[in-house]
Amino acid sequence: MVGIGLWLLFLLLVPRREWRALYPTLLFTALLGTVADLLGVTYRQWEYLGPTTGGLSLWSDLAIAPPQGGFAVYLQKKFPRWSWLNWLFWITTNACGERLFVQWGLIRYHQWNSLKATLFYFPFFALIFLQERWWRKGGKDFD
Repeated sequence: MVGIGLWLLFLLLVPRREWRALYPTLLFTALLGTVADLLGVTYRQWEYLGPTTGGLSLWSDLAIAPPQGGFAVYLQKKFPRWSWLNWLFWITTNACGERLFVQWGLIRYHQWNSLKATLFYFPFFALIFLQERWWRKGGKDFD
């Protein structure tokens, strides 16, 4: 339900004319989430409980991560003065959301904890930020 809600919010709040410019970020974030989960599951940091595909939670990688990355980039463009707060919001929201998923029994930590999760989201969102900057530098910007 979280993923469906995020996609609905994304589709309702981000103007349609800007969707195309966000496609690379949406795809990159889905790939980044999948690779991060693959590494986390392979190295026994955590495991997903419930429906998984090869131990991965595709609802997390394809339904939750992409609209978050898209929203983060969109809000950075829309409110450049508040960029640092925007990125900090997404880092904090993800860390808190992951903690809720652990409490709800959707994720089980093995060699992972909430502090590691919070620290993990700094480079995760930094890579999304850098990908967007790299893509924009190639002449693909909002308009």
